[in-house]
This record gives sequence, structure tokens and C-alpha cells, in this order.
Amino acid sequence: MKDLSQPDDLPADVLEGAEPRGNEYGWSPQSFPVALARAQAHGFACLGGQFQFRLNDGTTCEMYWLNADSQDRMPEESWADYCRRSCSEVREKFERLISSTDFRKEASAWGFGDSVTNNLVFVAYFVTETDLANLAARKLT
Repeated sequence: MKDLSQPDDLPADVLEGAEPRGNEYGWSPQSFPVALARAQAHGFACLGGQFQFRLNDGTTCEMYWLNADSQDRMPEESWADYCRRSCSEVREKFERLISSTDFRKEASAWGFGDSVTNNLVFVAYFVTETDLANLAARKLT
């Protein structure tokens, strides 16, 4: 999902607790479920995301193998149904990863100590119906 930047119109309550870096927002594991629920309430779908360690020196350690992605929108699926389903799928996968992943072990694999787990964020990608249509159009060109 590296080619996807966040829409400029994410509501302030969705961005609450988010840390911007480049074109991406990362939420702490505690704040992401709240942001996800708020985004859904505003009519955003969630394509998914992945965990990262974001170090104070600007280094980003992306754990792309620890992702929580939703399935593509089905051809006849209404936008409201897709928003609900995509957010639900991401929430379930996010919660599964939170409960089953040893982030200290992941930090150790990067050569970091336990304290880097304080810098853990979940980078998520939210889209409107128009954003999703624009992404699909870009894939065709």
C-alpha cells in the first residue's frame, strides 16, 4: 500500500491520536480502534494497514508481514455495506495481531531493545468512495 496517501479530508476526530509521517498516519494500538470506528461513522472504508516502529530519529521499521487488510469491494456491494465490512475485517485482523504478536520479539529482530515497543503504531488507509474509484482508475493506466 505504499503508493496510497491519506485523503486530505480525514475528519479531526479520526486523526485524534495519529502521528503523521510522510503521507501516512500511524495510530497507537490503543487509539486505532477508536479512529477506525469514527472513520466508519463518517462513511470511510478501511483498506487495511500494518504495524510499524517509528523511531525518534525518523527511522521507520515497517512490519509489512503484520498487516490487517480488508477484501476488495464486491461489484454489487453498496458503499455503506463496504464501509461496514471493510472496517470490521480490519478490526478483527488488527485485534488478532495485537493479541498474538510478540512485539518485543519483533523489536529484537530489528536489533532494538524493548523500549522501541513504545514507538509502535498501526498505519491505516482510509478511503471515500471517490478515493477508491480514483485508485482503481490509476491501476488501469
